[in-house]
Parts: sequence; structure tokens; C-alpha cells
Amino acid sequence: MPMMSVHDLFEKAHRLLKQSNSAHNIRAAADLMREAAGRGHAGAANNLGALLQNGLGVSPDLEAARHYYEMAAKGGLPAAKFNLGFMWLEGLGGDQDSAEARVLFETAGADDDTDALTHLGRMAMIGQGGPQDFAAARTFWEKGARLGDSRCAFNLGVASAGGHGAPPDFQQAFAWFMKASDLGNRQAASELHKLAAVMDDTELAAARKLKAGLNG
Repeated sequence: MPMMSVHDLFEKAHRLLKQSNSAHNIRAAADLMREAAGRGHAGAANNLGALLQNGLGVSPDLEAARHYYEMAAKGGLPAAKFNLGFMWLEGLGGDQDSAEARVLFETAGADDDTDALTHLGRMAMIGQGGPQDFAAARTFWEKGARLGDSRCAFNLGVASAGGHGAPPDFQQAFAWFMKASDLGNRQAASELHKLAAVMDDTELAAARKLKAGLNG
């Protein structure tokens, strides 16, 4: 019987996970992912890292998870770069290094990974792992919001209302919270209610016009 290709191994593992989340299927999928990862499949390495990190179908092993995330990141997978960056950020399975995490998040964010963009904005806002840069923080979150990430839109609302890196702008904040709400953020409604209580009708109309521009 010919050896399965790495693509077929990965697809078989994926089918097993879609069929059922039973312990048997997860263990079998993990074995297939391990074989595919060993033969250079970045997606398999990333998925195996997640199974190892969370102890799904395998014994939890943060050091091994980090190893597989690194394999997948070297293979160019943006999600793996984020996952590896998170391990560095939190010191999971090895050393803690916020600067290394920020570099990895930047490479993942450049490839439109919204998890990375969310974290990058926060790190730039507070100066974690590198210089504090309010403009960069907003740029990261704006990109994430354009990609449909509600967290990034919500964070922009918070930054605009709180005057982080710029004077407070309630109209802009209201627009971003509306955008976040449209994208499914459940916290945004409360923030909209608070702002509406201190804004007049003209300001609210201007905010809604700003929000319409965000949809463009």
C-alpha cells in the first residue's frame, strides 16, 4: 500500500475531527497530524501544537506545543506565528519574552491574522515588548476592524473615548462601538448606551455618519 501524502494525512485528520470530538477520534487525528508535521506540513504542526497545548486527545505538553508551533511558523503559517508569539508572551513551554512575541505578532499581522493585530494594538498602546506608539496601535486595530474583527473595533472605541494618543472623541468612539456591535461584540451595546447619555442629537447624527464611512 503506497504511503499517504502529507496532504492526505492532514485531510484525514481534519475529517476525523469534523466527524466527532470523541477521545478516540481526537487521538487518531493527533497521530495523523504528528506524522504529517514530521514530514513538513505546517498546518498539521500548528493543529498538533493546539492539541498539545490544550491536552486534547494527548497529554498536555506546553514545551512540545511550542516546538510544533515553531515548526509551523517557520513554514510561514500566520496562525502559527500568532500561537508561537502567544507562548513567548505568556512564557508557556519555555522562556517569556514580550519583544519576541511582538515581532512574531507583527509578522502574523502583516498576513492579516486578526488575533495578532488585536494583541499588537494592545502592546503598542502600553509599550509592551517595544516602544509605546499610540498611532501604531490604532493602525493595527483599524486593519483588524477592516478585516471584520469586533475586538479591534471595540478597542478603537475605547481608545477614542478615553483619549489614548489623541484628544477624546466621543463621536468617533460611538462610530467604532457601532461597528463593533455590528460585528458581534456584546460589550459594545453598554458603551453605546453610556455615550448616548452624554451626546446630543447633532453629535449622534455625526457619529452615525462617521460609522457609515467605516463601512466603506
